[in-house]
Amino acid sequence: MKDILIILFRTILGFILLTIAMKVMGKRDIGQLSIFDFLIVLSVSDIMIIGIENYNQSVWYFIVPLVVIVLLQKLVSLIELRITKIREKIDGKEKMIINKGQIVLSNMDAEKYNMNDLYTQLRDKDIRYIDEVEYAILETNGKLSVFTYAENKEQIFPLPLIVSGKIEYENLKMAGKDKKWLKTELKNQGLSSEKEVYGATLVKNNLKIVKFKKDLS
Repeated sequence: MKDILIILFRTILGFILLTIAMKVMGKRDIGQLSIFDFLIVLSVSDIMIIGIENYNQSVWYFIVPLVVIVLLQKLVSLIELRITKIREKIDGKEKMIINKGQIVLSNMDAEKYNMNDLYTQLRDKDIRYIDEVEYAILETNGKLSVFTYAENKEQIFPLPLIVSGKIEYENLKMAGKDKKWLKTELKNQGLSSEKEVYGATLVKNNLKIVKFKKDLS
């Protein structure tokens, strides 16, 4: 009876800790997890199960590594926010799968993404034919974002041109713009460099800018 109570206690404790860990990681649902974050969740879950199975050992044997892994995840997340290249190495980068109605085979090959994957995800969005799609982007979490010609009649497809102070040259080229045009647009909005910009998106041929927060202290 005592062993059953210990297992029950550890199961409840593990569930609470796992819930707290997810909150600390700042994710609302599993669909928002990157591959790295998903592996973190699996590791935390495995540690929780080991702690329940080895109920004859101290509870700290699974609490401590669980806390350490979550703290490491938070540290990596902070580094990713500041260093774009590291974020792309760990989490990957979104890829354009369909560009102006044309399938980008090089990006599909790079992501090991085949036509069956494409057809499946298009069907999930009630799209029967590839010809209906103007743009399709494979996100870092594996989901496909689709923009049809019908949706884009007014050119509402948003293109991120600056992310965390870094110019997205591939998107800039796709938009038919160049760095000189971007610099001019930034200057017109009172900015001297892309490093001052947290995010800039091209919507209906207008540049929408979100600046980095200034230290008010």
